[in-house]
Amino acid sequence: MLLDRSFKTKLNAYIVKNYTELCRDDDQYLMWDAGESLSKDVGLTNNESLDLKSLIDEVGDTFHDKLFQYIDNSGMTDVEIYKKAGLDRKLFSKIRSNPAYHPGKNIALALAIALELDINETNDLLSRAEYAFSPSNKGDLIIKFFIEHKVYDRMAINFMLDEYGQPILG
Repeated sequence: MLLDRSFKTKLNAYIVKNYTELCRDDDQYLMWDAGESLSKDVGLTNNESLDLKSLIDEVGDTFHDKLFQYIDNSGMTDVEIYKKAGLDRKLFSKIRSNPAYHPGKNIALALAIALELDINETNDLLSRAEYAFSPSNKGDLIIKFFIEHKVYDRMAINFMLDEYGQPILG
């Protein structure tokens, strides 16, 4: 995909509008002694504590489960996905064979781009890998912009990431 001047201008405006520098506020961090009862500290009743336990026991799909659901639904083969994501066969095999595999954020994003997931699906997949888009990360904003505009060309994304001095995908 050739990135025209208009697209680059829109991307730059998007970054300027959405980029925020995070300030560390030590007062916002909750200090909690692991030896104390959380239920007591936050005023939970025994029933509410049990509800929390049942909620934790009902953990949803893992990154691995959700990734392969998306792959199955895409109609693409594993080979097509890992090549489109810029991953090698060995790494993809490790992801496929190890349900507990925890990918890096760029790997998860490269897979989301390869699968052409929309922004909600991408957020879902990222959260299952314990990641999220950050408004203080220009690379995240660039990738998010491309997804929101349904541009899934990894080479074009990498070109813009590089132009803004950000790590590339895949």
